[in-house]
Formats: sequence, structure tokens, C-alpha cells
Amino acid sequence: MAVVRMNKITILGLGKERARLMESLMAAGVVQISESTAEEENPGISVPQNHSELVRLDRILSELSASLETLRRYVPVKKPLFSTKRVISREEFESVLASSDAVMETAREINACESHITALKSEENRQRALLASLDVWMDLEFPLEMNNTRTTSIVMGTLPVGVDPDDLEKTLADEAGEASLVRSGCDRNFNYILLVVHKAKEKEALALLKDKGFNRIDFKDMQGTPRENRERILKSLEELAKEREEYAGRIKLMSDSRESIETLYDAVLMEKERAEAAGKLLATRSVFLLKGWLPAEISENIKNWLEENFLCTVQITEPEPDEETPVLLRNGPVAESIKPVIDMYGVPSSREIDPSATTMLFFIFFFGMIVADAGYGLILALAGGLAVRLFRMEEGARRFMKLVFYAGLATVFWGVMFGGYFGIEAMAQYALWFNPSGTEGGTEKLMAYCLLFGIIHLYTGHAMKALNLIRHNQWKDAIMDVLFPVIMFTGFAMVILPYVPGIDPDAASRISPLGVIVLIAGVALTLATAGRNSPTILGKVFGGLPKLYEIISFLGDALSYLRLMALSLSGGILAGLINGMVSGGSIIFRLTGGLVLLVVGHAINFAMSILGGYVHSCRLQYLEYFSKFLEGGGEPFHPFSAKTRYIMVKQEDEALCKQI
Repeated sequence: MAVVRMNKITILGLGKERARLMESLMAAGVVQISESTAEEENPGISVPQNHSELVRLDRILSELSASLETLRRYVPVKKPLFSTKRVISREEFESVLASSDAVMETAREINACESHITALKSEENRQRALLASLDVWMDLEFPLEMNNTRTTSIVMGTLPVGVDPDDLEKTLADEAGEASLVRSGCDRNFNYILLVVHKAKEKEALALLKDKGFNRIDFKDMQGTPRENRERILKSLEELAKEREEYAGRIKLMSDSRESIETLYDAVLMEKERAEAAGKLLATRSVFLLKGWLPAEISENIKNWLEENFLCTVQITEPEPDEETPVLLRNGPVAESIKPVIDMYGVPSSREIDPSATTMLFFIFFFGMIVADAGYGLILALAGGLAVRLFRMEEGARRFMKLVFYAGLATVFWGVMFGGYFGIEAMAQYALWFNPSGTEGGTEKLMAYCLLFGIIHLYTGHAMKALNLIRHNQWKDAIMDVLFPVIMFTGFAMVILPYVPGIDPDAASRISPLGVIVLIAGVALTLATAGRNSPTILGKVFGGLPKLYEIISFLGDALSYLRLMALSLSGGILAGLINGMVSGGSIIFRLTGGLVLLVVGHAINFAMSILGGYVHSCRLQYLEYFSKFLEGGGEPFHPFSAKTRYIMVKQEDEALCKQI
């Protein structure tokens, strides 16, 4: 439940052992390698240049990825509900590496088949386009390659539908002499015609037709009549489709190599990671220097193991007091579930307290209060719990499903407290606390408690800020910048207490006068200390005035928690309306359409409640809670490890992991 303390590591080793040492560090997966830069005054020291190697590896990865994508399209594999990496032994991994040339050849053959299929599809599209263009000429028993006779010219083309071919033919006869227009077909926009004209009058006839919107059509490389070409194209399409199916069949036959290709892809990916890591080192002709970070608790174990197995020198140093380090959060099995929520906001600084535990508590607390239905919560808890129990999944998915489980338990708790059981009105009387919508004054009571829970949440945020300051021995700042404003906020809350719905007016009126004293004390302390760091006297005296505006901000923050009441009531009311719609009909309706309405209605309400609970619980953490203390901006700890996509190799040197 803390930010793991980090140490610096520096390794000076022999160049001939670099590859083996890097492989061991990748297997250990506990060292983050830092970027190193060579100084100009040391010409013998340089950063290894491996750009060409990275380009080569990227090209191989691209080929392997393309072949896997092709296999996915032609031979799809049904994936499990939670996709996980395939676990293989070191022997299987080495076996694929030994046959990498054959696997690579298979991948290239798959890509070649896909290229042929793409070319065949392109040709099919061209042939279909030709076939479509011939449809309107089917009535012509005329060789398409013939464009003249001994005395005439023959031209094919289109005319806009607004031009009457009969009138145009008469005009041609008057102005161009002997000419004939043969209409073959038409569509919405054009008439398709054949012009036969004496060669001596061809130019005049074409000029006249052009004025009417005539466009010439040429069927190049086509021999015979339109019908003969149509038959030829149809036969060609059959042959192309058959050839395409042959290539697709060859791809399917090679689908047995999918796992080998996936393994080789990840092997090349690991090789690329090692090459990229090597580009962060400093090296001479015979030695190399590696700098990085690792958790302090395993620093000595790593140092001893490296010096025992490699001819190298390892130096472990602690960071400077104010130096930022990579951030690794370590929490228990419950608090770790909130990591997906925190990651969406950002990583805390290495100098801050880990907010995971308190964020987890308030997140599920507010989530359960928003949904507030024991039936919905039970479904949610079962879904999350069974998913974690029965399915193997990636770490991120496992954490999220654990969060779903705990959120479901919190929802069951609030459902029992409020008497919410699938919106069944008769069950509301069994509420352990009170029913917000069924008890007289229940809504006002819920409103008051939402404000109370919100203030507790806000005060916890201020407490976290104070702890961060105390952690760095800034006691005075913790008192003056956190405690004094909190006193001011508390006094303000006590003053307005009589005006809060759901509060006993008599009890509140007795507290309110005391609140005035607390408010005045808080304002005085804040005004006296908020400007202490100002360099001028006026700044020291009046620097606290802007702090008074924080009272308004505090009120706005507290009122934002009323969303808990609104969302909780809306979900329960909607569930009750669905039940009421079903119960009002005949017995036949209830057993048929009513049952469908009940299931669909509650499914929609369940989805809306869960979505609302997640979104608004996140919002309260991000905007109201984290804004009080969390600076963020930390750099996540990214250890040098095998970040594979498809496989996970069982490390036979797990003795190393145990030793670490």
C-alpha cells in the first residue's frame, strides 16, 4: 500500500558478455534501463548504433504480422471470453527459433498467396466493370473491334437522355448527309447509340453530336460481338474465382503454422526490445555501461547475482532526497483492484503517498450507494467473482474484474441498507436503515447523508495533502495550508447546518452559534498565515484574502455529492416502474410479454445503473478528491522485460526469480 522505493543501478561489464547479460535482465524483468548520452570530450565512448538492425527487425515483424492477419481472416479462431497469452515451455520456444527460417518462409508464402488473391480480386473487379459496361450493347450483333468499313466510319457512344435520337438522326441527314443512329439501350442518364456515317462526313457528324453532349466509347482489346465478349468475361470470372479459391485453400492448409508464427513474432519482438535497450547504453570497444532503476528491496540480490554470474561491476546508489524516480505502486489484493481507475487519471509522483487504499474504499462506497440494489449487486459480484475464479486472464483484466466483484459487494450492502431488491416495493419495508423513496422524509435524510459522506471524502483529500507535506518535514505548511482552511470549512458547514434538509432544526440551531466561532477562528488563522511566503508586507497582510473564496469552492464540491442521491433514487424508481408495468396486466400478459418486458427493462436499468455508478464514482475521485492533494506527473516504472503479444515463456531459470 505504498510507492515502492527505488535505487539507481550502474553496471560496468565486458562487451562480449553484453548480449547474455541483457537476456538475463530481460528474464528477471526488474530493471528499468535509463537513456545514456555520450560526452563529446570522451571520443572513445559512444552509444551503440543499431538503426539498421531495428529496421530489419521491423520489416520481419511487419511480414509476420501480415501473415497472422491473413490467417485471422481466412481461418478465424474463436477466442475465449478473456484473451490471454499462450504459455509455452522454453523447449518449445527454442524449437521454433531453431526452425525460424522455415517459419519465416511459411509466413512469406502466406503473404504471397494473399498478394495473388488481391491481384485476382482487382482483375475480377475490372472484368465485372467491363461486363456492366457491355449490358447496354447486348442488342447489337456487331463486332466491337470494327470501327470502319471501306466507305463508312462506325462510332459508339452516349447521348444525354434529353436528346431525342430520332430528331438528331434527321438533323444529321440534313447537315452531314448519309448517317444513321442505331439505339442500343439506355439508362437513367444516357442513351447508348451507334453512329454509322460516310467517312467524308465523319468530322461534321461528330462535331454535331458533340454539341449535343455526345461522348465516344471505345472497347479496346475486345474481339467479337457484345454477347460473345460477355460469355468470354463470364468464363474468365469463373476461372479467376477458381484460382482465388485455390490460393485461399493454400492459406488454410498453412494455418497449422499459426502458433509457430506467433511464437516467432514474439521472439523477434523480444530481440527488438533488446536492440532498443542496447541503444541506451554507453560502450567502448571492449566494455559497456548500463544505468537504470530497480526496487530498493531487491537491489542487493540483483547486485550479488550479477557479480556472481558475470564479469562485471555493479554499483547501487540511493536517489537524491528531491529526485523523482520511476513509480511502482504495490498494494494488497483488495487495494490493487483500483489500479485501472487510478491509471486513467495518471501516475502519482514518487514523492507522494499512494492513494490506492483510500480511493478503493470511496470508489466502491459511492458506486454501491449509486446502484443501491442488492439484486443488481449480487449479479455484479457473481460475475466478477466467477470471472476471476474460473478464467485465466491478463493482469489488467483480472484487476478490473476484482473491482467489479468488490463494487458488487458494496452494492449488495447498500441495497440491504435501503431495502432495494430489483425494485420490489414489498421488500422496501425490510430495509436495515431506511428506504429513501418509501419512508417519509427519506429523500431529505438521504440528501443530508450524501453531503456528510461528501465532506468526509473532501476532508480525507485534505488529510492526504497534509500527510504528503509532513512526509517531507513541512509541518508548518501542513498546519497553515491544510488545517486552518479545514477549520474554516468546518465552521462554515456548522453555520449553514440548520438549512440542510433532513437535519433536526433544534439540534442544528444549537450547533450553529458554535459554528460562527469556529468559522471566525478559521478565517482569522487563514488570513494571518496564507500570505506568509509573499516577499512584500502587503502580500503578507492581504495574501490570505483569495483563500476566503475557497469557502465557495468547498460548498460547490460538497453539493456535487448530491448526485449520489439523484442517481440512487432514479435507479430504484425506474426498477419499480418496470415492475408496476408488468404487474398491471392479465396473467397471460404477465407470462408472455410481461416477462419479456421485465427482463429487458431490468437489463436496461441494470446497465444504466452500472454505467452511472462507474462514471460518477470516477468523477468524484478525479475532480473532488484527487484535486485536493494529488499532483501526479509521475513516470511509471517500465522494467526491461519480454513484452510479448501472443505467448508467455516459462522461465526455467525461475531460480533467478526466487533468488531475487
